[in-house]
Amino acid sequence: MEIREADFEDVVLKSDRPVLVDFMASWCPPCKMMQPVVDRLAAKVADWADVYSVNIDRNAALAARYEISGVPTFVAWAGGQIAGRRTGALTEGQLLGLLKAASEAMPAPETAPETQTAQQTPVNRDWVTIVSGLPRSGTSLMMRMLEAGGIPALTDQQRTPDEDNPNGYYEFEDVKSLADDAGWLQQAPGRSVKMVYRLLRHLPADRSYRVIFMRRHTDEILRSQKKMLEHKGITTDIPDDVMKAMFERELRNFYGWLPSQSHLQLMNVSYNDLLSTPAAVVNRISEFLGGDLNVQSMTAMINPELYRQRAA
Repeated sequence: MEIREADFEDVVLKSDRPVLVDFMASWCPPCKMMQPVVDRLAAKVADWADVYSVNIDRNAALAARYEISGVPTFVAWAGGQIAGRRTGALTEGQLLGLLKAASEAMPAPETAPETQTAQQTPVNRDWVTIVSGLPRSGTSLMMRMLEAGGIPALTDQQRTPDEDNPNGYYEFEDVKSLADDAGWLQQAPGRSVKMVYRLLRHLPADRSYRVIFMRRHTDEILRSQKKMLEHKGITTDIPDDVMKAMFERELRNFYGWLPSQSHLQLMNVSYNDLLSTPAAVVNRISEFLGGDLNVQSMTAMINPELYRQRAA
């Protein structure tokens, strides 16, 4: 995923996950050679780390700030601090080594504050908050958390709770027709709405959106989706490895498209991290969405007993 200088602080310096940044250039042959290696690594570590690319020609000030004198240069960050860097073509194992070093250097997760300031001025959210991600990645849980935190959900409740989602799906039927009719967006500012990731491409650029993009271990997604289909009496002959490759390919395409969308601000949220270190993740979500959410109420919505397709 290529990022811009405007995104760097939020997605790299403020990240609560290890981050590897590939400083590259479109005219650089070794950079082009490294791209599939970087893409493979990004897919493999998606459940515990983030991998981004920065084009030094489009982000010259950022390259100068970090003294990038040759490309490709790979820099690993942990808690906003540089944990390692190397220049030149590297193996996937060497890149993974940078990320593992960053993981070991990560600071301890912050704990949630015991109380919330009652006099805190509410934020005027003139943007649309969108919850998206792959199927079965925790989007319904995030919608419920945001509602508890103080952002009303835009939902029609047509799809009722069931054994796969006992707390509800939080869907809004009109979202599905976004490509043909975006009129429903008039009622969306200040509220949260759940949206399939493919529909993000159809969002009109005349307003602002903040996207919580849920990430989850792909094997868990596949098991959860298969179990849901079984409950509905549906069978599929598509092998898991084919589905996994398709999901990873679509994510690469999505993250390749994202940097040019100035009307979208996106925050990746790991479902796995949300359940293992909820305080740190919930605080980061609140900051991304204005800083005034009720983090205690949000955290209370997390029920580890519903984490039923845990990766081995």
